[in-house]
Amino acid sequence: MGGAGVSRLEGGGIKIGGIEAICLVDGGQVFGEDVFPDLPEAEREARLAAAGLTGAETEFNAYVLRHAGGIDLVDTGCGTVFGDKGGRMAGLLAGLGIAPGDVTRILFTHLHGDHAGGAVAEGSAVFPQAEVVMHRDEAAFWQGKDTPGGAVLRAYARITLVEDGADLGHGIRAWFLPGHTPGHMGFRLGQGAVLVGDIVHSEALQLPDPALGPKYDSDGALAALSRRAALDEIADSGLIWSGSHMLGPGKFARLVRDGKGFARGPL
Repeated sequence: MGGAGVSRLEGGGIKIGGIEAICLVDGGQVFGEDVFPDLPEAEREARLAAAGLTGAETEFNAYVLRHAGGIDLVDTGCGTVFGDKGGRMAGLLAGLGIAPGDVTRILFTHLHGDHAGGAVAEGSAVFPQAEVVMHRDEAAFWQGKDTPGGAVLRAYARITLVEDGADLGHGIRAWFLPGHTPGHMGFRLGQGAVLVGDIVHSEALQLPDPALGPKYDSDGALAALSRRAALDEIADSGLIWSGSHMLGPGKFARLVRDGKGFARGPL
């Protein structure tokens, strides 16, 4: 694998610089037709068929980042938020030899339930030694609310609030991508890879038309701007990317331009 000192790890992860990045899939589901209300049914079906899908499938991805400073999680999976559709993180981490107390930090893309639900159980921190990192606008939005995000803010004692471009050490930087939520962000890994959170919920439906957004975006117009800018940079700079709802065994990919939109390219 060429470019920016990136190599493959056994099992599908990547190593870039001193960071090992591994994707963990905490279940999935199929989005209903109401999730993308602005997409006509015929176009929806055509895009899904072109991708070899019969429905708008999604998976719930979180990440382990191993580096000299310890073990970071990027998001924590669903916990009990979606019942048997998620909640597998403990077993997935155990498979990597990681106990809850081994996690040094949790880097949140945002605090929706499929990203933050696995951080708290019965009101207590699941990862008791972890420092929590999130964008300051995300914390402000969820503070005091009876949601998985609000529960995170109540359960964790060490919370660090950051802004765009914050240096998180070990080659990791915050990348502010607002619109899905007020403080939604991704992460830059070294010079050649990025984790983009929820800028894309369905590659099949949204990559051909990055203006298309799901009903979950708190500010659809801003989310579309963030999505387009991020996809432009990924494609034009030849970055490796992974998204929190990316499908399939290949969780890290390149991006190529395809007409007015984009398509996933080979790693």
